[in-house]
Amino acid sequence: MNGWIRLDRKIQDSFMWDDPEALKLWLYLLMGAAIEDKTVSFNGKPLNLKRGQIVFGLHSVSTRLGISVRRLRTTIKRFENCHQIDKQNFNKYSIISITNYCQYQDSDKQTTSKRQAKRQQLNNKQENNIFKPPTVEEVKAYCKERGNGIDAERFVDWYESKGWLVGTNKMKSWKATVRTWESRRKEQLAKEKPTASWEIEL
Repeated sequence: MNGWIRLDRKIQDSFMWDDPEALKLWLYLLMGAAIEDKTVSFNGKPLNLKRGQIVFGLHSVSTRLGISVRRLRTTIKRFENCHQIDKQNFNKYSIISITNYCQYQDSDKQTTSKRQAKRQQLNNKQENNIFKPPTVEEVKAYCKERGNGIDAERFVDWYESKGWLVGTNKMKSWKATVRTWESRRKEQLAKEKPTASWEIEL
């Protein structure tokens, strides 16, 4: 049988922690319980199990775990008294339902889902942070929207020749760089001494 189960640390506060046979039986029940509703065969007879249920035969489990039948009966009764299980008795077997099975086993799925969602958000953020050089048309449209008079072709040619570096750093936002050009151009125009110096990279 493949897969895994979730084991709460609170088990250390249970009577089972100091009772190896009880702990062994409890783990057997957890690992053998149906992880989803299904039909199983027991002695040639089909049985419908709900999630968290297991077919339990005293003698077969006794042989499997090496625990006496008497000891199994005592431990199962104690599990019932502690509200860890519910048991339905039939002629040659019982069906044991683990109390709150879905609550305990699903909680880790919820944690896993949250981790996956957080990881996806991080990946999306990283992808969004990857710089993508703009086209001349994109720069032209942005400059037109702002009415700044920046020459889009000159802007793109300038930074393509620089490998899209601003100084020694990789450009993070071409729109922010356009706005910087825009501010420098306004400063030059305000001095009424227009030159091409505003085109020099920061």
